[in-house]
Amino acid sequence: MPEIASILDAAKHWTAHYRRGHLIYGEGDLTTGIYRVDKGCVRLQVDSADGDRQIVAFLFPGDVFGMSVDLRTSSAEAVSDVDLTRYSLPSVLELATRSTSVLLQVMRAADTVYGELAHHTEQITHLPATERVLWFLDRLAGREGVQPGEPVRLPMSRRDVSDYLGLTPETLSRIMRQLQDDGHLSAVGRKSFTLRRPTFRVGPVDDPQLDPLSLPSEQLCA
Repeated sequence: MPEIASILDAAKHWTAHYRRGHLIYGEGDLTTGIYRVDKGCVRLQVDSADGDRQIVAFLFPGDVFGMSVDLRTSSAEAVSDVDLTRYSLPSVLELATRSTSVLLQVMRAADTVYGELAHHTEQITHLPATERVLWFLDRLAGREGVQPGEPVRLPMSRRDVSDYLGLTPETLSRIMRQLQDDGHLSAVGRKSFTLRRPTFRVGPVDDPQLDPLSLPSEQLCA
């Protein structure tokens, strides 16, 4: 979101660093700031009273998040060590009252985040488990702008992916093994896999022209 980032830079802001696993803000906290990811990966999640969680989004460099004017509707945690830019919410709102373009860009950014959440909900509700995994890997590759043969960095753990896709870690491990058996994935050394595209189909892959994407992930596949 380069447009919203450049507009927000006119508001009061400062840098913040969080170590892997640290809480950035909690669900129900009063909103006092908006964040941009500069380095690393952040997860947004909703926690239940019994300790279960549903990860609703992964955020990467350039993403703006935390746009609410009352209480936080989810918590945000650092998946990896992250560098963030934190914008003062009162300063952002003041800018919005003085500039229609600022208001429109903030609304557009919020709409983008909502669209991502809606798309995620649709996929985990309607796709079978195997296709959810393929969708996630393919979407991540596209998000990273990966070209065939280039590595996709996966900063999240197998548990993170499971909680994002609404699967158990055991189910995810079983699916990953099956995808390798069927030819969708092949191991490359100890820390990477090759994802063959297009991915949205079930059964062995026998087309030698399919594009390979390397996926390093010692954590994703047990």
